[in-house]
Amino acid sequence: MATIGRPRGFDVDEALDAALVVFWRQGYDGTTLTDLASAMGINRPALYAAFQGKKELFVRAIDRYYAVDAARTFQVLEEPTAWTVTEQYLLRSIEQLTNPGRPLGCFVLQSALVCSEENADIAALMARQRKLEEGMLRERYEQAQREGDLATDEDPAALARFVFTFRHGLAVMACGGTSREDLTDSAQRMLAALDRETFCCESAG
Repeated sequence: MATIGRPRGFDVDEALDAALVVFWRQGYDGTTLTDLASAMGINRPALYAAFQGKKELFVRAIDRYYAVDAARTFQVLEEPTAWTVTEQYLLRSIEQLTNPGRPLGCFVLQSALVCSEENADIAALMARQRKLEEGMLRERYEQAQREGDLATDEDPAALARFVFTFRHGLAVMACGGTSREDLTDSAQRMLAALDRETFCCESAG
């Protein structure tokens, strides 16, 4: 027999997924604890017991996003060439941004791009997340340059910023309802405009 007063058990991952969707759709500022508890199927005392509070839950939702939604996208860093990294980063991002099982667009961009002064720390946290993502691309391009896979006169940081900026433009368009097909066409045009020689250097040595 269940102990009287003991909170009913719930699946943490399912609860985090539900919270993630609420933050994604409504933004951090626009989300209340009542919204979260209702979506997660728990009461507020159980929410506090499991996650401490709204900010702590949001941080857990970020971790969930990278573990589930963004995982395949960032696996592109393991692709063998800088060109395939770039191509697959954009194409997989489009798949992620238009996933019919999730809100359209990018959680990292939409959930806290702008926050009230009271929650400025959350906006700053998400800005750091975006810089970390851009930094991962930069490091991969730096590796490619060391390996002779990226032109020596290319700036890995500038290239990463360019690709990352284009990716977030795709996210904005996806949020506005642009189709996966149209986003893919735009990405293909952007890729065609890049100087392939930048990515196709002869291997060093």
